[in-house]
Amino acid sequence: MTIKLSDVDPDDTPDAPGDKEATNAASAALNEKLAELQERLYAEAKQSLLVVFQAMDTGGKDGAIKH
Repeated sequence: MTIKLSDVDPDDTPDAPGDKEATNAASAALNEKLAELQERLYAEAKQSLLVVFQAMDTGGKDGAIKH
C-alpha cells in the first residue's frame, strides 16, 4: 500500500473521542488505567517497558513525557 502524504490531512483526528472536553475526559480515564498498569509492572519487577516518542519539533514530546 502506498500512501501519499499530500493526500493526508494533518488536522484529521479520526480516533479522537470528540471535542477538547470529551478528549480530556477520555484522557483522565485512560490515565487512571495507565497508572494501575504501571503499578502492576513495577510490582512484578520481571519486565521492562521502552516507550519511543517520535514527532517533529514542537510535536509535544516533552509535554507527553512530563505527564
